[in-house]
Amino acid sequence: MNPVHDQAPFSRLFRLVSRHPRLVLAVSLLLAVLSVLYTKEEMRFLTGRDDLMPRNAPFQRDYRATRAEFGDREEIVIVVESDDTARASAFAERLSAELATDTGRFREVFYPNGLPFFRRHGLLLLPLDDLRMLRKNLTLAKPVLKELAAAPSVQTLFTHLTGRMDAYVAGGGKNPGSAAELEGLVFMLDKLGAGIGSFGAGKGSFSLEEVFLGGDSALARAQRMQIVTVLPVRDAKSFVPAEEAIRVVRAAVAKLKAAPEFRGVTAGLTGTPVLEHEEMATSERDITRATILSLALTMVLLLVAFRGVLNVGAAMVSLVVAICTSFGLATLVVGHLNILSMVFAVMLIGIGIEYGIQVVLRYQEELGLGAGELMAIGTGLDRNLWAIVMAAATTAAAFFTFVFTDFRGIAELGIIAAIGIAVCVLVTFTTLPAALVLLVPLRKKKEEEREARAATLLRRSRPVGRFEAFLFGHPRIVIGATVILCAASVYPLVRTRFDYNLMNLQAKGLEPVEYAYKLMRSKENSGYFAEVTAATPAEAKALTARLERLPAVDHVVSLLTFVPDDQEAKLKELSALRAELADVRPAPYEEDLRVMELPTVFENFRTSVERFKGFLEKEKKPEAKPVGAFLATLDRFFATLEKEKDKNALGMLRDFQGGMLAQFPEQIGELRESLAAAQVTAADVPAQLRERFVGKTGKYLLQVAPKEEIFERDPLKRFLDQVRSVAPRANGEPVMVYESMTIMRDAYLRAFVYAFAAIVVILFVTFRSVVYTLVGLVPLVVGLLLMVGGMWLCGISFNSANIIVMPLILGIAVDSGIYIINRFRREEGDAASVIMSSTGLGVIYNTLTIMASFGALMVANHQGVFSIGAVMSLGMVACQAAFVLVLPAVLSLVGKK
Repeated sequence: MNPVHDQAPFSRLFRLVSRHPRLVLAVSLLLAVLSVLYTKEEMRFLTGRDDLMPRNAPFQRDYRATRAEFGDREEIVIVVESDDTARASAFAERLSAELATDTGRFREVFYPNGLPFFRRHGLLLLPLDDLRMLRKNLTLAKPVLKELAAAPSVQTLFTHLTGRMDAYVAGGGKNPGSAAELEGLVFMLDKLGAGIGSFGAGKGSFSLEEVFLGGDSALARAQRMQIVTVLPVRDAKSFVPAEEAIRVVRAAVAKLKAAPEFRGVTAGLTGTPVLEHEEMATSERDITRATILSLALTMVLLLVAFRGVLNVGAAMVSLVVAICTSFGLATLVVGHLNILSMVFAVMLIGIGIEYGIQVVLRYQEELGLGAGELMAIGTGLDRNLWAIVMAAATTAAAFFTFVFTDFRGIAELGIIAAIGIAVCVLVTFTTLPAALVLLVPLRKKKEEEREARAATLLRRSRPVGRFEAFLFGHPRIVIGATVILCAASVYPLVRTRFDYNLMNLQAKGLEPVEYAYKLMRSKENSGYFAEVTAATPAEAKALTARLERLPAVDHVVSLLTFVPDDQEAKLKELSALRAELADVRPAPYEEDLRVMELPTVFENFRTSVERFKGFLEKEKKPEAKPVGAFLATLDRFFATLEKEKDKNALGMLRDFQGGMLAQFPEQIGELRESLAAAQVTAADVPAQLRERFVGKTGKYLLQVAPKEEIFERDPLKRFLDQVRSVAPRANGEPVMVYESMTIMRDAYLRAFVYAFAAIVVILFVTFRSVVYTLVGLVPLVVGLLLMVGGMWLCGISFNSANIIVMPLILGIAVDSGIYIINRFRREEGDAASVIMSSTGLGVIYNTLTIMASFGALMVANHQGVFSIGAVMSLGMVACQAAFVLVLPAVLSLVGKK
């Protein structure tokens, strides 16, 4: 079977390759090695999402201007939690002190609760109503506090309350001041019950904040969750620039968590550097593992397709040369990879082997038909030249259209992918035939064996004929069923959404993601806020008032936040509290349980509580109910002690008393210090705080915290729309995420339209026929619709990772169709025979290798990488159906033209 006339120019190329195969292969391998060395030395990785976005977009300019004014605040955030607020504070303070000594890795360590400013003036920052509650509760608690200050022990607490309850009952509730006494007793029993309940749940005992302000006050919540932020020194040469800083922080946190004095304290890391580190590190591991698996699966498929080791070896050598050379050219032209283009290697495995499969299968088909080795190789190349070039052009065009988008990351992916496809085509026409020619002497097939195999291939058995008739004998039924399925897929297409939540891309159960959600849900420590700037304090105050009236805004933090309002009224409250506590002078805590006395103390206390409850019930006092609830809690506590009396009862009592009273003298001292607060002005705000909210040119920064979780698109858009109605140039992390995701989504949609238009043009140039151009679009439309329908059924949304498969689906759905249509038009045989030929088998193996390549990504822990594999696998299944069933049916009805 001779090459056709119009492919004679390529025959000269093949003659050149076949005459100097060793030289061609040596040059190819040398280029591959040089490319690897060059890539290793020069390739860089962009880990920040900011690096992927259009630099001249308005929100990017505003973001850079804010960073220039107020400095880089992409910090490692350490979240320290404990129900024992004293332990949480001690943990955070020691951690921040230890990290602050490492100036080589950390530019700044900031622990706001450790600043003397908050210890001295913290109560002034509370709302006036909370201060009034504090004064009321301290008045109620003062008799107990005074006794405990003199002798901090369980005996003191229980004996004091026993005496007061007995006196109240003995006086019949009629003594002067009985109403206030009843209120104070019920208050203390309620707080003691809360402490006992917390201790029983393993959470420690109650703190002074719970006594004064209630367990769910803003101050109590803030004390239970302490925040330390660290600004890392970034290593620009590292794949993950903050990796070393994060490693040191994690080691320090783990060391403190293991210390016995911090038992019950939990701590974890989050923040932009940590999330980016986890994303890049996880992606790197996943893609490395997926690449190895993809290569292995590709080799297995090639062994099945080629039925011999030699041709597989030639194809794999060509593939490796193509991948290495492509990386070298990508390094030369672009110079770096980003989170989107990291899948480049996996992508090339599936695409790069496609062209070789077509050549090798046609070569084997020609051998089976009796052609000589060199003639078979030449025919395999000649007969696929036009189809491969045009098929590659469609895929390259689909990717290259990304260059015309505003999204830098997408544009770079388009350039890199287009380069890679061009290299794969060149390697297919040079390195692959050179390797096949060099392998000819190693083949030991006899001529008669070749002829026998040819006779077998040319003869169709009855089972094969019946199978063909079943698949291809009813084209109208196939087309009708396809139309119905495509129509059904329109609903999922309309309903499909783009997932804006970047947390959904991370690996499941990841610590930084868990703590990012915790911060989002914490009203006191929200680390995810919009940023607004003001020129003057007056403007900042006016903006704050307007922003805090918005339904989607929880609160605004600025320099003005640390200059309390209502200071005159608050200082009067604090002065009164200071007088109230004047005679509360705590003695040092000593662990003196006096174990032999405790049973009597506990029995007397319980008897008094029961008598107190009975008296209140008799008097039909509403306070009987909370006292009864406390008695039930007390009985459970005593039952636990009785159960543990031969094991660890003494240890439990030590823990109970220590958790409640060990820090009591220190807490009373801190409280008395905070009650001595004085008038606060902006000048009193510490420099560490001031420089965060006052810029280099004197501008004021306002951090606007959302009321809802805004990782999802709808609440995020609602929040930003409202904030921008007051401050149109607001920026910050929520703005960056929303705008970048919107730009990415729109960029892909535009690129899809551009690619579709380019493909239509290429199809028309390829076939020079409107009819066959439309036929060539059939696999594209069918494959995409069925893929979207499959995604909807599987609950998969498009996101910033998996949307990159769209151009690849376009290219594969068209270029595989080009192979089939090209052979159908130019050679004898019907559509069924084309599918059963080497061309049809090549298309099937093409899709299977791509499915294997991208399907390997489904081993990933990173959910974004996993979703690329899942969507691509669904797309390949849909395209396979379009190639094998739908396209032959359409060709059967259209006929040869």
